[in-house]
Amino acid sequence: MFIDTENKAPRPEDEDDSKAKLLIETIGRLYDYSAHRSLKRMLAKISPQDLASILEALTRNRVAGVFCDIQEKEVAAEVLKLVSPELREFLLTDLPPTVLSELVLYLSPEALTDLLGSLDEAQRDRLLAILPKDDQEDVESLLRYPPDTAGGIMTTDVFSLPLDTPVEEAIKAIRTRDEQDTVFYLYVTGLGGRLVGVISLRQLLLAPPEARLEELMNPQTIMVTTDTKQETVARLVDKHNLLALPVVDGENVLVGAVTVDNVLDVIQSETTKEMLRMAGTSESEILAHSPFRIARIRLPWLLAAFGGGLAATGVIEHFEGILARVLALSAFLPVIMGMAGNVGVQSATVAVRGLATGAIDLRHTGRFLFKEFRVGLILGALYGTSLGLFGYFVHHSLALGQVVGFTILGNMTGAAILAVVLPMMFHRMKIDPAIATGPFVTTAIDVLGVLNYFAIATAIYGLG
Repeated sequence: MFIDTENKAPRPEDEDDSKAKLLIETIGRLYDYSAHRSLKRMLAKISPQDLASILEALTRNRVAGVFCDIQEKEVAAEVLKLVSPELREFLLTDLPPTVLSELVLYLSPEALTDLLGSLDEAQRDRLLAILPKDDQEDVESLLRYPPDTAGGIMTTDVFSLPLDTPVEEAIKAIRTRDEQDTVFYLYVTGLGGRLVGVISLRQLLLAPPEARLEELMNPQTIMVTTDTKQETVARLVDKHNLLALPVVDGENVLVGAVTVDNVLDVIQSETTKEMLRMAGTSESEILAHSPFRIARIRLPWLLAAFGGGLAATGVIEHFEGILARVLALSAFLPVIMGMAGNVGVQSATVAVRGLATGAIDLRHTGRFLFKEFRVGLILGALYGTSLGLFGYFVHHSLALGQVVGFTILGNMTGAAILAVVLPMMFHRMKIDPAIATGPFVTTAIDVLGVLNYFAIATAIYGLG
């Protein structure tokens, strides 16, 4: 059959790629020809997200110059946060001090802290020297905390008032506040700035004007300390549906708050790591370009699957007698192993994600295990019945139908149980359950599934 490739309609993604390449080439040529006026007009029409992608694609000798032609400094600051850490470090090193001095005014202390965290001491001191004194103090205080803790991701711009403040004055204070978009809750402080309670803005607006904050506040405040791991902070925000979480020091003094946008970044980062671990790889593979480096990253994780495959081969060889007598059994091996593996991956994904977010607690293992057992049993009964009928009518063998039907029932139910028990066991042993999910769970299910298949076949055919 003749296919007309010349008149074949281009795919939408191909058109998008062509447009992106043309845009990058045009920007590069405008820069090379020093057509800065046209370049500035073009850059002004592009979103920060697209500008970041364009800068990543440009050659290094053009990046800083093109970046300087972004007229809106607020947009330039946003682009600086969106580019990769490697490119960001290059820009902070290569940009003229006059550009940096304007740019840092549009970055919050928290954003500056993130940027400075990836620089060496000399570069950090150079950028800190440009900052206004107030921002210098805020950034230096944030740099004291590790970047993966509540102190490292918090904002110091937190709204708090003393216990005895009347509601009317509190509302006035909110209205006169410069950064109103960061006000999610009103935190109430006592002696020495210690956190004693929290009030929602809705509760504050509905309260009598003469009432005092200590009469309205909720003293049972969910809070974290500066050294609390960011994963724990993310779990608390997600579990309690919070827009912000107060951060206190060792003496319970309010020092900041982690807002929901900071937590979303953490959740996204942790979810990516979990997915990669479950697949048997790591985050560094995303940035790797060498096939040998990628192969080296994947190699250790695939050893478990390789060993499991050899074990499954040994099981099949052990039962080669019945396989030779009933050749139809070999035709069902792929579906027997595949269905159980899919159920195992589904159950393990739910278990690992629940453990990571705190939605599943080890105290509730029995309840969760019983639920997944019932799910596996229902699915196993449905697919076992279907495969059993298929084996009976296609191969005209009641025994074969019984073997494949009971095997699917047992394997899918067992896979659901095993995929929950293993991550829970690893979690109790203080080992990351995501590591066990991909290679270990699927390998165990394959080996036990094949063993179960031939054991049932031996029993039903009476060939033991």
